Amino acid sequence: MNKRVLYGALAVLLVAVAFVSQRNSTSSISVSGVRHKIDLVASVNAVSTDTGWSQEGTVTSGGSIRLSLDDLRTFTVQSGTLVANYSGVNACTDFVTPNACVFLADMLGDAVVWFALVAADKASGQEFLTLPGLVDMQANGDEGILRNGWIVKLATPVKRMCTDKDTSSLRDFITRFPDTASTASLNLITDNIVSVNCV
Repeated sequence: MNKRVLYGALAVLLVAVAFVSQRNSTSSISVSGVRHKIDLVASVNAVSTDTGWSQEGTVTSGGSIRLSLDDLRTFTVQSGTLVANYSGVNACTDFVTPNACVFLADMLGDAVVWFALVAADKASGQEFLTLPGLVDMQANGDEGILRNGWIVKLATPVKRMCTDKDTSSLRDFITRFPDTASTASLNLITDNIVSVNCV
């Protein structure tokens, strides 16, 4: 009797392990699904890179990149640092023109853990940056999650701009204009999302 109970328990355990393993193998997280919290946002005054530097792939390679920001800080991003996949935003490739790039980074103390160099908006490029729309909120409404997985701070309140439709709250706006139906405007002075716009 004890052997039957033991074998039965082992069989149930094996079935559970097989189910969990199969479930985990089919729901792998892609790089674009990884979330990054934006701790630092700044317009870039000047960029210099080591010869052979590249941000192709998931990490930088070929040396370091040095960034002089408009708030007078300077950052050196070492080779091997995680880099954005630029889903829904344009990567900045103009390292000559001042303020052509906006630097967004996930920080650990003073170290850059992950970053993106995004092309500045054509108009008001030193004041605002257009980003993908919000898909959710967290931290009691203090943070928003963009559709590319970036987590950004939210202003209080966030303006909801849509010419022909009214929304009762930011949550209502996100529900009615999800995914590619909206964009978010990041203020480069206050480092937070100040408005959302339906498209």
